[in-house]
Amino acid sequence: MESSLSPTPPRSSRRHPVTIKGLVIVALVLLLQIPLLWVGSLRADRVRIHRQAVAGMTEERVQAMPVVEGYRMVDRSLKYGVLVMALVFGAFFLFETLVDLRLHAVHYGLVGAALCLFYLALLALAEVMAPGWAYAAAALASSLLIVCYSAAILRTVLRAGVIAGLLVVVHGVLFVVLRMEHYALLAGTATLFAALGAIMYLTRNVDWSLQDSIGAGASSSGGTAKS
Repeated sequence: MESSLSPTPPRSSRRHPVTIKGLVIVALVLLLQIPLLWVGSLRADRVRIHRQAVAGMTEERVQAMPVVEGYRMVDRSLKYGVLVMALVFGAFFLFETLVDLRLHAVHYGLVGAALCLFYLALLALAEVMAPGWAYAAAALASSLLIVCYSAAILRTVLRAGVIAGLLVVVHGVLFVVLRMEHYALLAGTATLFAALGAIMYLTRNVDWSLQDSIGAGASSSGGTAKS
């Protein structure tokens, strides 16, 4: 005689997919700080080599050289690496939640790699171009990679256009913050408040518990189908 009681769902079906995805994104942001640390180390080596090359010059002339300003811009931009990645990854996560997309961690990792290349390109271009032009060229190259890739993984050009607009705003605000000496912290804090407010507004009607239960139900049905 078969039991009428439903079988106990496997442990995997009781997990919270949306919560897990959020934790995976946080872990990726932290993991991608490793290549940024490498870029910072490379910048320090280039600074040391440059100082050896201009050993006979006065400190005032050295500080006035465009390449020194470029190195300084790279150093300051690296400090905002976590913020930039969190904002971009947050946009992709919102697409997953609001329009019912499913992105893999590999998708986030490749987007993060393109963001890391921005800092490496900025360092390389700052040695041969004026700091402002180097920043613009590095941001354009990195953003083109992300936008073209977004058109495929987000499935529409319109959604990729939203990502393009976000990247323009992020890099634009970051450039302004890097140029500000006395109000950089204030501008960065205001940007965080604006970003958090936008996320709160866009997700104000999202039932996160329902999202978790839907994902858990999908995992359970998938496991039942396989059995």
